[in-house]
Amino acid sequence: MYLPISFIILFLAPRIASQNGPIYSKCSTKLYNSSSAYEYNLRLLLANITASAPEAHSLYSTMYSFGIFGFAQCRPDASELTCANCLLDSSSKLAAAGGSSTDGCGQSISAVLYQDLCLLSYNNNSYPFFFLERVVGSSASAVTSSNPDDFGRRVVELMGRIAFEASMSTDKFGVGVAEAGDAQKQKIYGMGWCIWNLPIDNCFLCLVSGVSKLPIRMEGGRYYQESCLLRFEVYMFFDQHFIKNTTSPELHAAGGDVENGSGDTGGQAENGKIDMLLIVVILEGVALMFSSFVIIILLLRKAKLSIVSIKLGANDKEMGRGKALLLNFGVINAATSNFSEVYKLGEGGFGPVYKGILKDGREIAVKRLSRTSGQGVVELENEVAFLAKLQHRNLVSLLGCCMEKEEKLLVYEFLPNTSLDKHLFDPVCKMQLDWGTRYKIIEGIAQGLLYLHEDSRVRVVHCDLKASNILLDSNMNPKISDFGLAKLFGTHEAQRNTSRIAGTFGYMAPEYALRGYFSNKSDVYSYGVLVLEIVTGQRNICLDESVDSVNLLSSVWKNWKEGQALNAADQSLGDRYKPEQVLRCLQIGLLCIQEDPAQRPSIASVVVMLSSYSFMLPEPLIPAFLG
Repeated sequence: MYLPISFIILFLAPRIASQNGPIYSKCSTKLYNSSSAYEYNLRLLLANITASAPEAHSLYSTMYSFGIFGFAQCRPDASELTCANCLLDSSSKLAAAGGSSTDGCGQSISAVLYQDLCLLSYNNNSYPFFFLERVVGSSASAVTSSNPDDFGRRVVELMGRIAFEASMSTDKFGVGVAEAGDAQKQKIYGMGWCIWNLPIDNCFLCLVSGVSKLPIRMEGGRYYQESCLLRFEVYMFFDQHFIKNTTSPELHAAGGDVENGSGDTGGQAENGKIDMLLIVVILEGVALMFSSFVIIILLLRKAKLSIVSIKLGANDKEMGRGKALLLNFGVINAATSNFSEVYKLGEGGFGPVYKGILKDGREIAVKRLSRTSGQGVVELENEVAFLAKLQHRNLVSLLGCCMEKEEKLLVYEFLPNTSLDKHLFDPVCKMQLDWGTRYKIIEGIAQGLLYLHEDSRVRVVHCDLKASNILLDSNMNPKISDFGLAKLFGTHEAQRNTSRIAGTFGYMAPEYALRGYFSNKSDVYSYGVLVLEIVTGQRNICLDESVDSVNLLSSVWKNWKEGQALNAADQSLGDRYKPEQVLRCLQIGLLCIQEDPAQRPSIASVVVMLSSYSFMLPEPLIPAFLG
């Protein structure tokens, strides 16, 4: 929606002055050709990424398109308009003719520009380069503090605390204020900021190592590495609403006041004191970080929060902001009657699922990960992180999690009709699945995938779409579940790869199963297999890759090529279905399981195919694994 406007602005709008000009910029010496495809694609990418970052929840955006990786991020305290202006200014500077930090980057094949309020970079690699801990700049005020020893100690204390708080925060940003300790009651304002996806420990080490390099005797200074930045001033330079505590405890020098001497001996003593203090603060910071992790673990084990006292609605704002709810093990244990077999709903490779009934009568479903399960803490955290951010009628709602007494539990809304496979592949239960219900399920799964791929505020590839991961509510509406293997995806990324291939054979796209490449089209392949299962009532899952997993695909394809596609329809339906809908679903399923991902439709196209019969479908080619 924003592409044409941004594209025009990028070239026609005058430069917008940044707050303090570029902090740091770097241009590749390797150039692309003028009017080349690379230039066109780069301009499109910059236009998209500078427009999408200000609208994003955390003011950052990453994109990978046509061989170009782009990254844009604004300071968390920047407004949407300020962020947009800063990134637009950065785009103009990078596009300007020349090859130096002042003239612009011209036709450089990769470039980066740091401003006070935003970062913008692009390169021709699939991975960003800013994870390196190389120093990229520093600066200092021209004014020395009137009491440099005391001032320096207060700066170190403040910035050490900010380094820890920033690394532990979700947006990797922290600010604070301290008294300078002089007669004028001057204040010191500090800020720490890490690249958005830097791990906690790397962020902390990046920031805390920078504290020792700040010009702490001066009334202001900055220190920048490729992954983080620190800044302090004697005036407010950030949004004051981000300050948690406006004052800090008074610091008193050990050993009394320091005389203001001008000789070398006094200066060396002063340097020695501050250097020693820096070491102490850094060591205390590391110890504090370690202690905090211990406290977090203890809190997880104790899990004092009660499930009865929280809101379980899908519109809970806290869950919408991605904050996982810790649930009390005792409450869950009581709700499931000590995980009684009577309450057991089923069991998979991860462990059993139980029904639970709270004291107020509300029903829940509890996934209890077994201690020998291949799905561990990483997958549990992954599922919590994704489902806490995602809300859609065709996605299962996560109510919370519990990690206590060596238990790993996930608590969901209870869906009385359990999973699709329980109905679809059972000779008796499948009679409940008339054609109207099956078609509703096919459409609902497509709508859920469309939300994951294009409409949510984070782009998600599910990576394990299958019949057992489709749950059915009381009205037989489908809800996609189990996000333990889900992966975040850039808005315009074409494809990524992983060395950790995990999923269910029979549903896995060939490029993922054989080479570890995954994308939105991987989910489309799984969806196609699922559609064929729903239409035919035949199973296409076989962990040992026996011929059963190929028979469904080959049978449907054989009937299709012979002009007898309706023979593939589930015999339990009899003649109680709409032939045109069955044929259309079979054709969509075959299109989705094409071997070449480029030949598969997007899930947005699938939704249109299902809702509009005026949309002409292409003829499918032979599916994957059958050629």
